[in-house]
Amino acid sequence: MNKRNTVYPYIPNTAPATKATLMEQVKVVDEMELFDSIPSHLLQSEMQLPEPILDEYSMRRHTDNLLSKNANLTTHKYFLGAGCAPHYVPAVVDEIIGRGELYTAYAGLMADQGKSQIQFEYQSMMAELLDMGCMAMPQYDGGTAAGHAIRIACRVSGRRKVIMPKSMSPQNSEIIQNYLGGIEQAFADIDYVDFDEKTGLLNLDDLAMKLDDQTAAVFIENPTFLGTVEVQAEQIGKLAKQVGAEFIVYADPISLGVIEAPGSYGATIVCGDIHSLGNHMLAGGGVAGYVMVKDEEAYLYQLKDQMVGASPTSVDGEIGFSWITAFERTSYAVRDDAAEFTGTNAALWSMASGVYLALMGPKGMATIGETIMQKSQYAAKKIAALPGVEIRFTAPFFKEFVVDFSGTNKSVTDINKALLKHNIFGGYDLSPSFPDLGQSALFCVTEIHTLSDIDELVDTLKAIV
Repeated sequence: MNKRNTVYPYIPNTAPATKATLMEQVKVVDEMELFDSIPSHLLQSEMQLPEPILDEYSMRRHTDNLLSKNANLTTHKYFLGAGCAPHYVPAVVDEIIGRGELYTAYAGLMADQGKSQIQFEYQSMMAELLDMGCMAMPQYDGGTAAGHAIRIACRVSGRRKVIMPKSMSPQNSEIIQNYLGGIEQAFADIDYVDFDEKTGLLNLDDLAMKLDDQTAAVFIENPTFLGTVEVQAEQIGKLAKQVGAEFIVYADPISLGVIEAPGSYGATIVCGDIHSLGNHMLAGGGVAGYVMVKDEEAYLYQLKDQMVGASPTSVDGEIGFSWITAFERTSYAVRDDAAEFTGTNAALWSMASGVYLALMGPKGMATIGETIMQKSQYAAKKIAALPGVEIRFTAPFFKEFVVDFSGTNKSVTDINKALLKHNIFGGYDLSPSFPDLGQSALFCVTEIHTLSDIDELVDTLKAIV
């Protein structure tokens, strides 16, 4: 069968009359002409699509059979994090964001007081959690939020040199470099600072040597990608400000029930991903970036996305919510004169995070932070007792920690393959991105792991190594 002439019941544009009308409007004879701008070696001329499934029941059976082949949190123990960790999502979160009027990635705030209020409450709770003042609608993910934060710092300072740690997330580092790139010239120049091979903390001597009056920002992660808590954060911020640079902190919000808020130790811009706040692991989805600044006009007007504000109405005691706040600074208003552009965002995930934060409250956030720290400490202690295995860094850590298997004469790849045979996902292999750490893996332990889960991991590792 010629697949181009096939009508798929759930893809309306495959109907011959509809397709002919669309092709006539865009003046093409063959639909493949629409992809002329893509290099031929990257383009698959014919997609290997199955035969049409014409009824809904058969479609559901087919989909269920495909999904049953997946390994997931219900079939395997999971100790893999590296930026997207397994956390428990309370049932009330799914119940609320699953409502028909909310279930879309678009914000849809124009005339919707309910959505606007959810965003306002979410932003208010994030401001309290981070000790910051203002935020706009969410970014695509943590990496793009970090790139946006750095662009803000460069515009505010009028400089273009950015200092980041060598220990940062390789994925976020690549996203930032892409976000700061340009057709003719990069938006900013990045310089990387060493980290201490014993503690895992930033090397302050190396940082001091690289700081100068051209530095736009010092960017740190806290906790770091390697799991350590950057206990020198306040000192790093002071060093940055001595040369007039912005201090940007990339923070995992689930840690802030037990770790000091970035705004409290001097951060001028804070960013990160809200995945840990009530969002599922969705094969690359379930992530959304946040950027927060102090409540100062110089910073506020650099946020590129819509913000929700609250104001009294003509009815006494009634509050109205609006996304028009400082609308003139957005690309929606000034188009090609905008400092940055945005598109479809991740409003649904920020609503999930808003529900999660409201449900947890300050006490709940403290409890979950303490639980994660206790369980991850227990896991690290048990794993460190295995022959030939050691915990790499001495600094305090949150949720994730580096396990060095070099003394076992086994590679992380081989260890993870062996774990998978026991239905266990092992740690993130650090050897490609951090070869100096030898055969090390980044293990993740959160509130979802029971003591028996951890003991099973340790016993299985003991048999493997």
